[in-house]
Amino acid sequence: MKKELILALGIIFVFLFLFIYIIASGITQLSNEKILFLFLDETKGEPGTVEVASLGVYEHGSLSQPLIKVNPLASTDALKREGISILDSLTKAKSLEEGLEYIKTIAEHETNIEIDRMVLIDSSAFKSMIDAVRPVPIDLSFSVEVLDTVYDLKTRHLVTGENAQNCIKGIKYPGIYDEDLLQAPEDYLWEVKAEIINDVGNKVLDLDTYTKREQEVLASAVITLYKQDQLSIYKRNTVLTMVYYLPESISKTIVNFAVRRLA
Repeated sequence: MKKELILALGIIFVFLFLFIYIIASGITQLSNEKILFLFLDETKGEPGTVEVASLGVYEHGSLSQPLIKVNPLASTDALKREGISILDSLTKAKSLEEGLEYIKTIAEHETNIEIDRMVLIDSSAFKSMIDAVRPVPIDLSFSVEVLDTVYDLKTRHLVTGENAQNCIKGIKYPGIYDEDLLQAPEDYLWEVKAEIINDVGNKVLDLDTYTKREQEVLASAVITLYKQDQLSIYKRNTVLTMVYYLPESISKTIVNFAVRRLA
């Protein structure tokens, strides 16, 4: 009986060790990747149009540089002939996987950076992520060229979740009031969206921005969105698959372990 107990405890220990090892390895992998974030307007087709595409280069769980803007109107020569850009790749492709491959090809062509993973965030999910913690302050000065006119813009704003959602949808741009600029078609204002959403994303998508308590609150909100498919990750590694399918309480434990490990 004693030998059987020791054997059982030994097996449990081995499985526990492997479980922790798999999680730790997966977290290390994810914390040093180049991730393309795709912010969707989910009201335009299924699953939505890519209104903002931002490439994050991570080192040890933190952004090593500000998010890199990728023009959603960009394409390759071959895809341009088919009338496909990043913006409408997901709605024009035969499948989600095909659309994502289009986007990956175009984004890598535009940035000359190999992308490890893609994250789809619809506008309501981004709103929930911001609302879960606190509004995000932005203080920006930038220039954009729209229809052969250069606009020098400044915005200083406390961006709420609703502000960010409206910006992605092209309804209203926080702190931007130039009436001539705002008369332009929405697609031509992609860089205005990108400047604002990137600056917000630089804070929301970087753990260093938050206190430990805020990190846990944000992680909990992200898990809920992830399990509800409002935030989708392609492709999943073992840790991401476990977080998606395991009960929420276990998923939160895994993610909180990851947050503490990277903090």
